[in-house]
Formats: sequence, C-alpha cells, structure tokens
Amino acid sequence: MTNYYALPYFELQKAIFQKLTAYEALTAITRKDEWDLGVYDAVDENTPYPYVTISEPYSSPNDTKTNNVETITFTIHTWWKDNDDYSGKRITYEMLSACQRALMTRSYVIPNASVLRVERRDSRVIDDNMPGVKHGILTMQYIIQNI
Repeated sequence: MTNYYALPYFELQKAIFQKLTAYEALTAITRKDEWDLGVYDAVDENTPYPYVTISEPYSSPNDTKTNNVETITFTIHTWWKDNDDYSGKRITYEMLSACQRALMTRSYVIPNASVLRVERRDSRVIDDNMPGVKHGILTMQYIIQNI
C-alpha cells in the first residue's frame, strides 16, 4: 500500500507528453526538427511558435472505503503566431483539435496506477495580449486509481 496516496502527476504528464508527441496531425504543425516536436512543460520568451505546453496539474480526491481514486486535471495550451493575413485562428483550432484527439484515447499506461476514465472538460481559443498570437486552451480530466 505504499502507493495508496501517491499523486501520479509526473507519470501522467509523461503519458500525456507521449500521446501528444506521437500524434502526427499535431507534430506536423509544431515540429521544429527531428528531436524537437514542439511539445513542452515549460517555455521561455525565445521559444519559437507554434508549440504546445502542458500546464500544472491539480487534483481532488474521490476516495471510497476500499479505493483511493483521484481526479487529476491538466490543461493543455496551444500557441500560434499568425504570420500572414489568412490563417487567423484556423491553425490554433487545428492544434487544439489534434491535442484533444490524441488525449481522448483510453490506452494510458502509468506505473502503479490505472486510468479509469478520460474526460474533456472544456476548450477555448483566445487572442493573446501579444499581437498576432492565438492561444488555445484544452482542459482534460483523468480519473486515476492507485494500485
């Protein structure tokens, strides 16, 4: 029972990262080179567009008398800088949709935990404070049981 109250944040983030970087419809847009697929957990002001970031998780317990279950929420952010007069938010829509398709699959493998359910909570696209930057936001929830 050493994992009973463990929070599998890092393990789940790795699984999310693997799903996003394996999804060709997304990496066709975000890929910088052979090694940099444009999916990060942290960036700085010099990171070239477009890219995806995996934000900080938060969780809430759903314990029962016999099971330790957590609802873990991750928010995925897509970033696109409009370099022409034609694309507008279209590329951001495509990136957000690709992220959602990649993450809604049920085959998550996490050590010492089982992913019981994957849910999409909400998504939206906004104009960033920086001119021409479009920001997509996708909130995903994972129901996890420690084993």
